[in-house]
Amino acid sequence: MFKNYLISLYRNIVRNRFYSILNIVGLSVGIAAAIFILLFVQDELSYDKYHSKHERVYRIESDFFISGKNDKFAIVPIPMGPALKIEFPEVEEFVRLNDVGNTLIRHKDKEYYEEGFYMADSTMFEVFTHEFIMGNPKTCLVEPKTIVITKKIATKYFGDENPMGQIMTSGRGTNYQVTAVIKDLPGNSHLKFDALISIATTASEQGADDFNSMEPVRFWNIGVYTYILIKKNSNIESIHEKFEPFYNKYMKALGDQFNAGFNLMSTPLAQTHFREGISSDQPTGNRAYVFIFSAVALFILLIAAINYMNMATARSAKRAKEVGIRKVMGAFKGQIVRQFLGESLVMAFTALFIALFLVNTLLPDFNTLADKTLSFTFIENTGIFLQIILATILIGLLSGSYPAFYLSAFLPVKVLKGSLSKNGKGGSGFLRKALVVFQFFIAIFMIIGTFVVTGQIDFLKNKDLGFQKEDQVVMVMDDSAFRSKAKSFKKELLQNPNIQAVTNSTGVPGRIGWIQVVRLEQEGEMIDKAHILAMVDYDFLNTLQIELVEGRDFNELMGTDSEEAVIVNEAAVKSHGWGDEALGKKIHWGFELDGTGGRMLKVIGVVKDFNYKSLHNNIEPIMLFISEDPRYFLSCRINHENRKETLEFIEQKWNGFDAKRPFDYELLETSLDEMYTSEEKIGTIIQISSILTIFIALLGLLGLSSFIAEQKTKEVGVKKVLGASTESILMGLYKEFAILIVIAFVIAVPIAWWQLDYWLESNFIYHTSLQWTTFMLAGLTAFGIGMATISYFILRAAALNPVEAIKYE
Repeated sequence: MFKNYLISLYRNIVRNRFYSILNIVGLSVGIAAAIFILLFVQDELSYDKYHSKHERVYRIESDFFISGKNDKFAIVPIPMGPALKIEFPEVEEFVRLNDVGNTLIRHKDKEYYEEGFYMADSTMFEVFTHEFIMGNPKTCLVEPKTIVITKKIATKYFGDENPMGQIMTSGRGTNYQVTAVIKDLPGNSHLKFDALISIATTASEQGADDFNSMEPVRFWNIGVYTYILIKKNSNIESIHEKFEPFYNKYMKALGDQFNAGFNLMSTPLAQTHFREGISSDQPTGNRAYVFIFSAVALFILLIAAINYMNMATARSAKRAKEVGIRKVMGAFKGQIVRQFLGESLVMAFTALFIALFLVNTLLPDFNTLADKTLSFTFIENTGIFLQIILATILIGLLSGSYPAFYLSAFLPVKVLKGSLSKNGKGGSGFLRKALVVFQFFIAIFMIIGTFVVTGQIDFLKNKDLGFQKEDQVVMVMDDSAFRSKAKSFKKELLQNPNIQAVTNSTGVPGRIGWIQVVRLEQEGEMIDKAHILAMVDYDFLNTLQIELVEGRDFNELMGTDSEEAVIVNEAAVKSHGWGDEALGKKIHWGFELDGTGGRMLKVIGVVKDFNYKSLHNNIEPIMLFISEDPRYFLSCRINHENRKETLEFIEQKWNGFDAKRPFDYELLETSLDEMYTSEEKIGTIIQISSILTIFIALLGLLGLSSFIAEQKTKEVGVKKVLGASTESILMGLYKEFAILIVIAFVIAVPIAWWQLDYWLESNFIYHTSLQWTTFMLAGLTAFGIGMATISYFILRAAALNPVEAIKYE
């Protein structure tokens, strides 16, 4: 009996190879796409859960409020961790990490700029779980000037040589001894580092243990990521409930002096990847994208399943005679049911095996696209395997259920007629139409989503930011000796006519400014406020082409500008209530705790608001003032046409000034675009998902249109004999599909508008607006592709000789 079923299945596939291939290809592509997206979602939801104690680890965060201004940060004051351990018995341990920033590292003849180096407490490996290749986790960061490196860094600097005990030298001349090597961090870690330097190094270099000082002023300067491990059977809420006495002891006296306060915040380690609304954080994920991609995976799988079931039910009536003969020969209903269900399951699992092959073949490319390190094995991804197998079984059973239970229920004398449908369409036409509408609803929704996401990414990259980001070359002057020659270096650069302007500042757009309490003139009195500040030189506005809307620019010939001048943006004028009287307002900066000292600045100009942060953020008040001391960033606005030659000239001059660090630069436009890398990756994945969705939907439409055209062949012949024109026949055949696509469009538009408008509003301060033309274009795209897909079969049916069409069976 089983052999007979297999022979029947084989013959059915060969007899209907076109439809069988469409079914299997559509379902396999759908399953493969769903697996890729589920792997992405699973990885996003697994961040930091590989740490064995992650359920007891919390990142503590800062919530400062000064004169009504509230600021939240992922970093906290340096002594906060040690103080919490002293004051709260719930805290078992703490660890602090401080980003070293872009730093030059040398070993013998190898030297590289490194971004992923952090300073860390010796308790690092008591809180976090990392697999050691060499070294002792309890002692590797205890001594000053010790360093723990990852396998990647060990290979990069030492090759096959044993790195233990070797010396790595920073650009500032500090020697670090390698005391341990750990495995590279997994991709699902929110805090990514390549090396850890002992925090004790700071004390040995500066002669004072700044990282353990409990002076009150230290609690009002944030600077480190801090994590606490709470004891078993303790909870973080008890720390928050008892924090007020802690604040009164360590922070209140100083905070009251400048009308400030502080709240402690915390985030469970496993949730830090999705933390939103705080500054100075690591790159984070977006929980909304997890939901979006989960929905996309479901949509793709649904479309593939609908295709499969649609064609299975549409073709089932063609096998009515086979069922009748089997029943005449003595087959029972149960045997026929098992045959159809078995055939459907075999086809579904064939698609599953092809999908698994596609996943394993294309996974490296998907990892590159999504910037992930995903793997796909049964042991690591048991949940996804079981979900996909269950979905495959469900699809197989549902698609086989119609012919299994519907056809097997009829009497042989009826089924032997060869067709059960009065309308010649093979089964429930309404059900098939509803499924086609649902398919195109999803396809149109995905097309609209692709257009909107692509448009938003284009908007982020091309919006006028209020300054010139193109052709800006940015260099970091980390070496203090070289930095002291900044003015001379700047003059040398300006000798080249291709270098239009040069400026030296504490930062550049994308990473400019720091927050500090200032006193500013407001309603006739000096009021304390937390404010964003940036130190610049006289050419800052000119170099970045920032527009002045009131007053004047800094002028080196004005002797008082170096000490007294300040320029603010429009947001500052509005925030401080200065109206049309901003010029001449006073701002006191850099004063001592008793209010003495510092610089009394006067507003000499107001600049048009410019986006000095990413477009995820509002433009906040900022003040620019002159620094006579050279700062870290040197920016050059250069001629676009001669970029290569100009960069070579800058490098030549850099090396001529005996720089200890090799020449390195970045283009401001590139670094700003990198702030939207996450959105670009998400957009690319959505585009590919949309293409796959349309592809799978069109496979189904192709098969269905072929089947319906085949069923209507005789009808077309009769109409031609009766005098109907080819054009009227074509319109009649097209009309059925066109109505279905239009219905799908009408359903998709309001839902897509609602969801995409919410996505834009909730994720971006600055965003493009939804346009009805986008939705019309999406609908026309779907309509055009759908009509083009069915045209071949409809045109072939309409062009058939009437005599041949009438004889067609």
